[in-house]
Amino acid sequence: MRYRHIEVFYSVFIHGSVTKAAQDLNVTQPSISKILSQSESDLGIKLFDRLNKKMIPTQEAKILFPYVEKIHNNLSNFKKVSSNLIKK
Repeated sequence: MRYRHIEVFYSVFIHGSVTKAAQDLNVTQPSISKILSQSESDLGIKLFDRLNKKMIPTQEAKILFPYVEKIHNNLSNFKKVSSNLIKK
């Protein structure tokens, strides 16, 4: 999985919708849907059940989420530290 796929998965999981994830990541809804489809295809598992406009995480997504959250948090911390180094 590419980092962008992890970022999209994390945002959809947190927000529960493609629309809110797209707003959070400043991209279009179709691009979020496309990346989710690619992620599901690459992994060979379904990550979300689509119910109206809500995205319900599957059991597999719930199992993967703590790992994705760690990656997301580590990269976020990396960005903060590297930004602080530039300001010195």
